Amino acid sequence: MAESGGPKEARDVGKLLKFVFGVIVVVAVVAVIGRLFFFELGKTRSYSMVPTLVAGDVFVVSTVSLLGQGDVAVCENPDDPAELVALRVIGVPGDEISFWRNHIKMNGSVVQHSVEDPILYVDRTSGEEMEYAVNIAEELVGGRLYHVALMDRAGGKEMRPIVVPEGHFFVAGDNRNMSIDSRNFGAIPIESCVGKAVFLLWPGEDSGSLTRTARLLSKL
Repeated sequence: MAESGGPKEARDVGKLLKFVFGVIVVVAVVAVIGRLFFFELGKTRSYSMVPTLVAGDVFVVSTVSLLGQGDVAVCENPDDPAELVALRVIGVPGDEISFWRNHIKMNGSVVQHSVEDPILYVDRTSGEEMEYAVNIAEELVGGRLYHVALMDRAGGKEMRPIVVPEGHFFVAGDNRNMSIDSRNFGAIPIESCVGKAVFLLWPGEDSGSLTRTARLLSKL
């Protein structure tokens, strides 16, 4: 009977451990240097920002950049201030915002929105692996062009018109029909936002069509 394992397997394990250790060291160094140069690291723990961010993604947060419409803001979670969430700024003070059939209506006009080919998304946030064919749309807010996921292409998560109060942002997740955002907890205080997510430093895992190699160092 042949023995299991051997020198080759031991070398492979050794290489893997060195790679993992190297990644940990790089992330730690970036985090320390970042605090000196006004940026920090954030990590996604939910599916609210699919397809832009998936659970486990590590991204760079600029703590000095001004936030505006279309930016991905990193703010305190109104339901748990000890937790930070990344969501896209849709409305600023004075804007009237509503959602209807997967479209945003802002100040009386429908936001530019064009549906593209669907993608395969694999969700593991519940501990189980679930596959979804997700419709994708390109959206334009505040001069920023980005993609949103439409789990329900026909209907969507609707909301009656509201006016964003002074000192607040209206934020929404790119996973438009599944996100927990201002449609649930209302507009959030601008002062609760710690910075702007600027680029994806380290993708957490492959998630169907959203592969790590395609998303590495992508701009947010």
